[in-house]
Amino acid sequence: MNWTKLLYVLIIVLLYVPMIFVGANVFFPKYTGSEAWFNEPSTCYEKFPYAEKLDDVGREKVSQQQQKCMEEYNTRQRAWEKEKLAYEGTKYVFVSLFNLVVLLVVLFIPKLQDSVTMGLFLGSVAATFGATIRYFETRSKIGFVVLVLTFVAALFFINRKKDNFVSWKERAKK
Repeated sequence: MNWTKLLYVLIIVLLYVPMIFVGANVFFPKYTGSEAWFNEPSTCYEKFPYAEKLDDVGREKVSQQQQKCMEEYNTRQRAWEKEKLAYEGTKYVFVSLFNLVVLLVVLFIPKLQDSVTMGLFLGSVAATFGATIRYFETRSKIGFVVLVLTFVAALFFINRKKDNFVSWKERAKK
């Protein structure tokens, strides 16, 4: 085994995978960082606090106001989460498509060194796997189709390039 080539593959994979996710966040910045979760504070109990000297009717009225406020809050949160899932579905399609394109480029450009080809192949597979896990809840139909195409391309790649990667021993100089 040629350890230098293995090191090159590892370097490419370790740089490729985070590059993809940082790129996704750069080109699709919504719902990242502090916007990654619904952060509207629920002020229902502050708007409608229980007064110490309320009778049962007053407490019931305050309780109904709090409940109505919480239902409105939950409706806004569900709408936000639905919008976020749709947006992240687009982000997943972007990441998966980019990885598929890289995989196809690597497959059909024969002039790349073996370690570069293998590094890009493993990086695109790892990034696609990571994106699938990360954006699993998006349930993107287009993303699924791209994932299936990536799987088929990976099978084709492995079958076509298997002889180049089975043995990385230095070729004998003639």
